[in-house]
Amino acid sequence: MGVKKVSNVKSILGILALLFSGAFFVYILKFAGGADIWYDEVFSLMFVRGNVSEIIASTARDVHPPLYYIYLKGFTALFSQLFGIKSFYFAAKFASIFPWLVLFIVDITYIRKRFGLFVAGLFALLISFMPQLSVYYLEIRMYSLALLFVTLQVLVAERIIDAKEKTVLFQWILFFLLGIATAYTQYYACIATIGIYLAAFILLITDRDNPQSRKKALWIVLSAILSCVLYIPWISVLLKQIGNISGSYWIQPLTIRSLAGCVKFVTLPEGNTSKLAYISVGLMLLVIAVALWRTFSKSAPLMVLMCAPAFVVVLSGFVLSALGTPIFIYRYLGPALGAFWLFVSIIIDRSIDRLPLFLFLIPFILIGEMNFKGFCFEEQKKLDQADAAFAAVSEIPENSVIITNFDHVTAVISYYRPDCRVYLYEAPIDRLLQDGLGNIVELTKDEDVKELVGAEPEVYFLGSFNSREEIVKNWKSLGISSDLLSNILIERYWINIYRLF
Repeated sequence: MGVKKVSNVKSILGILALLFSGAFFVYILKFAGGADIWYDEVFSLMFVRGNVSEIIASTARDVHPPLYYIYLKGFTALFSQLFGIKSFYFAAKFASIFPWLVLFIVDITYIRKRFGLFVAGLFALLISFMPQLSVYYLEIRMYSLALLFVTLQVLVAERIIDAKEKTVLFQWILFFLLGIATAYTQYYACIATIGIYLAAFILLITDRDNPQSRKKALWIVLSAILSCVLYIPWISVLLKQIGNISGSYWIQPLTIRSLAGCVKFVTLPEGNTSKLAYISVGLMLLVIAVALWRTFSKSAPLMVLMCAPAFVVVLSGFVLSALGTPIFIYRYLGPALGAFWLFVSIIIDRSIDRLPLFLFLIPFILIGEMNFKGFCFEEQKKLDQADAAFAAVSEIPENSVIITNFDHVTAVISYYRPDCRVYLYEAPIDRLLQDGLGNIVELTKDEDVKELVGAEPEVYFLGSFNSREEIVKNWKSLGISSDLLSNILIERYWINIYRLF
């Protein structure tokens, strides 16, 4: 009777979790209507202005492969055809929500059938509410698409490894296609895929109970070779990109403290450093450790496969950092987190065999609630400030000169106001942005500012950080006066708008 009660409670909780996750999807759609973008998203929207060949040429000059941008181009073009050009920003953001929807459909069909209703519900809940994931369903970048590809490839790999019979050709084709699609989406997602290949190969060659394992291992090798062949056209571009950033990239080298940073990134609720948040994280990590200990003999192969993407991504980050090319930041873990949280869902399910053990879920619920509250607060703040911000920016007359002191603001304002010349004061700008947007100019001397103010009828300074007051004060000593018109928030940038005269 106890086992039946546990099973019934699991089923109820699984259904409730799926309902909460579905509500999450509906709720975050309200945040997709804003036109606020940040620096990285400027590149995404700039690239999709071109056709496919132009997108490929542009991304070759950037630090990412082209598949996401081609996907985004198709998505925004379809929405614009169906709903008009006004749907563009929603379409661009919905392109990042759509992978969640696909994964949810896979969850309620395949994952539910494969691992049970409770696992399906908990997994849906975790990929919706756990830290650092929600924001990528709204960001106009490739992380959610890469998360979808990596998670699906792990699922296919698990099916291939576990099956005692000969694997059908369709599964191999799907495994291969997901891998190569991931490799052309984002480089650290590509490294996550390499982790899947390595884990699958190791699990297969060490499996002595399945007579098909050695054959499957050979197919893994053949799939890897074919993937490398299909990646050859992009290898020269990748090497050039690495050469361009080597030794001059802004990312700091990794240290042993970076491991704690990775754990904090994955588990700490957004914008919450309270004692309750840290206690909840500690309890959640303890629950995961206990669940792993209780199920280790049965779950070890799954751990190798489903945690390999995250492990290899972090390991490669340290290796590249040691080689003098520190190009790993915590958000590059994002695409690997779907597989990780699926593994956590499975071991929690296998650990809960008595009713009191449902207390295991409390830390996950607390962290999910705190994270979602922080996420909603930030997104709502952006929406609340957006109308006033865009009104202030639109009041700047056409053909004005706009001076900025932060390259992120330079890019964003240049994108929003293509009819104005946008100058970046005393800092370099990415040449790709200059070429792609066409209205950005570097401004290195105060004398140039004075000359612009004297020659142009409308000159504005969009200042960021505390240094803006110092800059305005310095210009005043040169005879340049200013009026503070407004203080605005665009996405994540607080900006003072000054009129110079």
